[in-house]
Amino acid sequence: VFVSWGGVGAARADKVGVEFGGVGAALAGELQVTQGFAGSVIAREAVIEQAIARTVIAQRVTIRRPSAILVLIAAKVDGDVRPLLEWRGAIAAGLAFGVVSVAAKVVRELARR
Repeated sequence: VFVSWGGVGAARADKVGVEFGGVGAALAGELQVTQGFAGSVIAREAVIEQAIARTVIAQRVTIRRPSAILVLIAAKVDGDVRPLLEWRGAIAAGLAFGVVSVAAKVVRELARR
C-alpha cells in the first residue's frame, strides 16, 4: 500500500508507504512515512523521515532527518530521536491513568449513595 498526498484510516499490509500524507493505524512488515503523519504503528521495520508519529511499536526503527514521536517502543533505534515517552514512561503513564480512573469511579459511586 502506497499513498502520496492523501490519507489512510487503517492499513494492514506487508509494505505500507505514506508520502506527504497520513495513516491513522498501520500493521505492516515494513512501514515508511516521509513528510507525513502516522497515528498508531505496529511494524517489523519502520522508517520515519521528517514525519510525526503518535505511537510506534516495531522491532527496528530508523529515524531520518528531524522527526517527532510521542511513544516509541522498539528493540533497535537508528537515528536521532527523543520520544516524549519511552517504554518506561508509557508504563508509568498507563498506571497513573488507571489509578486516576479507578479513583474517579469510586468517587462517582460514593456520590450516588
